[in-house]
Amino acid sequence: MLGCCPVAAGLLFLLLSRAVAFDWTITKFDNRDYLPLDQIARFYSFTQADLTSDIPTLSGATLRLQGGVNSRELYLNGLKFILSFPIIRVGDKVLMSRMDLSKLVEPVLRPAKIRGSPVHTIVLDPGHGGFDQGAQSQFGSEKDFALDVALRARQLLVRFGYNVRLTRASDVFVPLEERAMYANSEPAAVFISIHFNAGAREDASGIETYTLAPRGVPSSNDDFLSLADFRPCVGNLRDGENIALASAMHSALITRIGGPDRGIKRARFVVLRDILIPGVLVEGGFLTSPQDQLRIATPAYRQLLAEAISQGVRAYSRAIERGNPDVIAKRDYLTPESPKIWDPANQNVYALPEPKAQQ
Repeated sequence: MLGCCPVAAGLLFLLLSRAVAFDWTITKFDNRDYLPLDQIARFYSFTQADLTSDIPTLSGATLRLQGGVNSRELYLNGLKFILSFPIIRVGDKVLMSRMDLSKLVEPVLRPAKIRGSPVHTIVLDPGHGGFDQGAQSQFGSEKDFALDVALRARQLLVRFGYNVRLTRASDVFVPLEERAMYANSEPAAVFISIHFNAGAREDASGIETYTLAPRGVPSSNDDFLSLADFRPCVGNLRDGENIALASAMHSALITRIGGPDRGIKRARFVVLRDILIPGVLVEGGFLTSPQDQLRIATPAYRQLLAEAISQGVRAYSRAIERGNPDVIAKRDYLTPESPKIWDPANQNVYALPEPKAQQ
């Protein structure tokens, strides 16, 4: 059932730079609200909009947004996101779900407008431990590689003045619920869980970053909604901060490490679902991939991961604390000491636009 109607007053987005409300049009499709990309282009001050092909693209002086009709993949300045629902075409209109606009696009484009807390503490969570070895390769176990990255990241973050806590600092098993409880004991903090992936296929490789799925949307690896997707999670109180942190972290990871970008994804892992502070889970490569496992086994690669985590934290902190609209939806600046393991053709540095949409 399709239908179009003006957005009610309570659903209007207000432009900070103007005194009048921006009038949106909602299209109902499959019992879900969608908004037209041409209106999104005008609201966010894109100067060009190519909506005629199956790869709709919005471009401006500082930002490029590109998706695919009937696809959940979205690229913001080359950084890959997995949408909760596909972009669709209805008649002559290309539409994005209202949920994706409010829970992904808006906080990513305007992290400075999120009412986040200043970051003083970083809770690092090395995955697995003890009898729980996690994924394995011929060179070692996930539990050991994750702990090594966490210890390296702690050293870097301490240098930048952060208070750093680890859910485990040795080879011990810590239940997932206890990790979440530990994170909740730390105010003004962010949570970063460190893992390595395993895949059924050897050619699966690359970096992905997870954050909590908003209520009412499927996890990125699921195609359909389930009853569990509608259950409230305490972590959803931080939806805006979660996706902003994930964007800053993933940008830093792809910039420093390179390799396949598997995207920023949503899930309901216990350590993301049950925490009261912003959190992400990083998958630093596949231990089942012949290429990735060789890289993961080298201290230099694990140091790059630690540097990316430190860089991502600082980028998020700048955006939230000082209203600095940088480093979220772009390949981040590289510091002079950064090893140049990337494709220079894909490295673009952009500022972010200033107007704000608030639901």
